[in-house]
Amino acid sequence: MNFKIALQIFNSMAPVFLLIYLGWLAVHRGIVDKGAKKVCSTLVTDFVFPALLFNETYKAKPSEVFNGTWMLAFSIAMCSMWVIGYLVNKLALKKDIRQSAMQAMLCSFPNMGGMGIPFLALLIGASSAVSVAVANVIVAVTIIPATLFLLELGSSVGNADSNISGVKIFTTAVFKSLKKPMVAAVLVGLIFSISGLSQFLPKFAVSSLDIVAKSCNFISLFAVGVAVYGTRLSMSKGLTLNLLLKCLLNPAIVWTLVMLFGLTGQHAEEMIFLLAMPTATNAAILAYQWNVQEEEASSIYLASTALSIITLPILLVLMQANIPGIH
Repeated sequence: MNFKIALQIFNSMAPVFLLIYLGWLAVHRGIVDKGAKKVCSTLVTDFVFPALLFNETYKAKPSEVFNGTWMLAFSIAMCSMWVIGYLVNKLALKKDIRQSAMQAMLCSFPNMGGMGIPFLALLIGASSAVSVAVANVIVAVTIIPATLFLLELGSSVGNADSNISGVKIFTTAVFKSLKKPMVAAVLVGLIFSISGLSQFLPKFAVSSLDIVAKSCNFISLFAVGVAVYGTRLSMSKGLTLNLLLKCLLNPAIVWTLVMLFGLTGQHAEEMIFLLAMPTATNAAILAYQWNVQEEEASSIYLASTALSIITLPILLVLMQANIPGIH
């Protein structure tokens, strides 16, 4: 690996650690207290991230970005990892529905915004932004709604009266998850995209959404920094197993699908790198917001981000040696 590639990797990761440290330092210096975690988490899950998801979905014109093979391979890879993560945590680690769903999200939701965009822009170029947008749409219509539904289902089961039927619990969870800002933003965004209504959005509304969406990375990373203050990285059995799923099994699944679908060059590089990114900031934020697996979320987020300093360069070297069209 030459110096240019090493510098690209450093430049894509350094801002992530710097902004997390800024949130940690703000608590350490007494500028904010730990209560800021709740405020930041709410801002991200109810305002900032929904704005980002709406932007990604309504701008993703099918005629411009549709690549059926790439989208299918990406969807299968990410959803497979989500299902495996859920089953491993539910069956092997004996976690409940909510804990298993959250761990599945932490194992399968890659940091495409905070690290994927700057990393691929430096490594491949501005054209990679289209793949990031498509990937975010896939995330928005698959594992995010699935995770929110199971979180709601787990809450409903836990709070349900013994006389309430399973069907009632299920339908209640569905409606509650559909009303969540993150899910609603995707549904509305898709309606705007498919119907062509996006061209009628007022300029002031578009500008306002852009301002809110662009703040996602800073607020999310700052919130993680606040949340991890005082948290110790304890290598428990659960964390070790989930890290193995995230950092070893996940790239193996992606690589296999790249081979099976015959992807080469930039398409293969984008797919492998996007799904090999460490755990997404917003996945950790979701754990804080729902008060589920909070310590585990901080640990896997930090550990997977730190390990990516090793895994991403290794993947690049392997791709250059084995996949045609990657230099």
